[in-house]
Amino acid sequence: MTVSIKSLADGQLAAGTGTIYTTPASTQAIVKTITLVNTHDSALTVNLYFKASGGASRCIIPKDTSLAAGYLLVMDDEITLEAADILEGSGGTAEKVDFVISGAQEA
Repeated sequence: MTVSIKSLADGQLAAGTGTIYTTPASTQAIVKTITLVNTHDSALTVNLYFKASGGASRCIIPKDTSLAAGYLLVMDDEITLEAADILEGSGGTAEKVDFVISGAQEA
């Protein structure tokens, strides 16, 4: 098994809840940080969820967290993921909250 420390995913949150990272098949991952940056000119409501393969979505930050214009949120609680586990997020307004997910994968 090889462990790779890497940027697991990056992009922009959708207005509604959408997948931001899926653990590849035959892989395990540890998320070290999720960074969110509000690029909009007003505050936005953000949500992040963990969804085990075949399970229900579970909040991993306080529900409906308000992220002020120009501010960032760093979630640095480690999350362990198995193959096909998913991270989801929503940003209130499409393409106004940038995200970067950093961690490690073992395949």
